[in-house]
Amino acid sequence: MRIKNILLDTDIGPDCDDVAAVALLNLYADAGLCNILGIGHCTSNPYGAGAVDAICRYYGRPDVQIGTFSGKGFLTDEKCMLYNRELTMTLPNRYRETQPEDAVKMYRRILSEQPDASVDFISIGPMNNLSDLLNSEPDRYSALSGIELVRKKVIRLVAMAGIFRCASETLCQKAKEITGQEIEDTREYNVVCDIPAAQNVASNWPTPKEYFGFEAGLLETGGPLQKHPDANHPVKLAYKLYTEDGNRYSWDPLTVEYAIVPDCRHYQKSVPGTVYFDDLGRTRWEANDDGNDCFVEWAQPADVIAREINLLFMSK
Repeated sequence: MRIKNILLDTDIGPDCDDVAAVALLNLYADAGLCNILGIGHCTSNPYGAGAVDAICRYYGRPDVQIGTFSGKGFLTDEKCMLYNRELTMTLPNRYRETQPEDAVKMYRRILSEQPDASVDFISIGPMNNLSDLLNSEPDRYSALSGIELVRKKVIRLVAMAGIFRCASETLCQKAKEITGQEIEDTREYNVVCDIPAAQNVASNWPTPKEYFGFEAGLLETGGPLQKHPDANHPVKLAYKLYTEDGNRYSWDPLTVEYAIVPDCRHYQKSVPGTVYFDDLGRTRWEANDDGNDCFVEWAQPADVIAREINLLFMSK
């Protein structure tokens, strides 16, 4: 079994499922399924990096390399600070008063240090950091351009992005009820936050790309954690602040599960094809044998997937 070397990019703040995703990443590292090379935060929110560090510290990893987006004014409204400010200001972490290094700088340094074709990249937020990485120029860490560095070091990108008309008509109908639109007209959040970045990644990321769409995250997890005995459990805290009953749709934790668990029986890939995003942020999918992309579908019922994820959350 290959132990996966993971770089995770997250917007931790606009939704609480990022907290669950970072927790799962740590639990999978505990199980020997992955190494956490680094975690990048992709918004300007001053509490994102602290929240990431607090979660990793809870799981016994105080030294995880963390970087953050250095741009200003991106996703900094009060809703985006609903829980990450609480985690940063109440739980131990390195970033209450300072911010870590720029995420792209961190990514370039870490990638330059890895063997060729050895890194799995996971994206669970807007793709501004990934786009900036592709656009980056040679530096003191590597003489390669961003695209060349990714091509040399990364195996694949797994991205929570877009929305796809999957094999399950029931799931497609649920997505339509939530968004109020047909799937072909829906503008998925991570894409629409920075459409040019999503378009750049879709067009120019030089490895296979596997998309975990909006519709594939439409099952709820997290509720049982409200009975966890530790009052400082970071996922419990975040979900209590963000939700009414402790449950939330599971886009980001399921993306992490799919990306890390070997041959995970919960999911299956679509046929090969090509994904791109139009200028309104709508997802466009074309199946073709030579395509470098696919999207993820459920291979088991929602209750089975949710039960196993909740059990893992409660394990520590």
